[in-house]
Amino acid sequence: MAKSDCFEIGIDVGGTKIAAVLLRRGRVIESSILATPQDSLEHFLIMIKAALDPLFEHIQKLKGTLSGIGIGVPGIINYEKQEIVLAPNIPFLNKIKIAEALKKQLEKPELNIVIDNDANCFVRAEANMGAGKQSENVYGITIGTGIGAGWWYKGEIYLGHHGSASESGHMIVDFDKQISLQEAYNRLTQRNPALMAEEAYRGDLLAEKAFIELGAYLGIALSTIVNILDPEIIVLGGGVVASSDLFIKSAKENLKKYTFSPAGQNVRLVKSKLGPLAGAIGAGLLVSK
Repeated sequence: MAKSDCFEIGIDVGGTKIAAVLLRRGRVIESSILATPQDSLEHFLIMIKAALDPLFEHIQKLKGTLSGIGIGVPGIINYEKQEIVLAPNIPFLNKIKIAEALKKQLEKPELNIVIDNDANCFVRAEANMGAGKQSENVYGITIGTGIGAGWWYKGEIYLGHHGSASESGHMIVDFDKQISLQEAYNRLTQRNPALMAEEAYRGDLLAEKAFIELGAYLGIALSTIVNILDPEIIVLGGGVVASSDLFIKSAKENLKKYTFSPAGQNVRLVKSKLGPLAGAIGAGLLVSK
């Protein structure tokens, strides 16, 4: 069968949404988005299957074959065991071998399923097909239910010795208050960034100030990344990117202010080109032939 008839599926598991895409040669052919269950693994697997069924039907309709499924999950992964070690926003996934569980749910034991951190998937997609396509050194950060990040360097994701590199959300950004970027984000947005953004756009000065402060903290965190990794470009993604005009200016100001190298101060901070499906696309690239 021709390579053009071979498909990949990518799944991006977020704190509130599950996005699934059907890819052929890197192009999105079909997609589906459903809500992420908050109650149990059983319900979660049922919802994953519901997202996959229309994609399976599309492959069958086109008489194609499936090379595999890539899954991006928000948390720490044991890559050797393909096990989710810690998923802070979806705790019922802790210690779960999601590939094995999904094969059982789909009754497809032969299926090739690979997992990765969701932010790594985002960066993989942006580095190969999006905002970082022309760069070898791409750092990506996603801001949604939580804050994730990944580093693409010379053709691959850097995982670190324990597979837990680039957890930028847990960097301390205020030593006086002893809070991390994630904690600052939760406090400033009151764990509801969409509502806070809506209030800011309506002219609520406190909401506007909260996003400016968030940008300042983000700039501090990113300056540390630049001082250590010296990326060519930083790509910003996740649900909050839609309201990035509320905080991007203060982020860029602190990014430049606290970056030591004069050349590094010119690092580009840009928005995702692939939008809300970036993570799912990057997950599909895990099994692309």
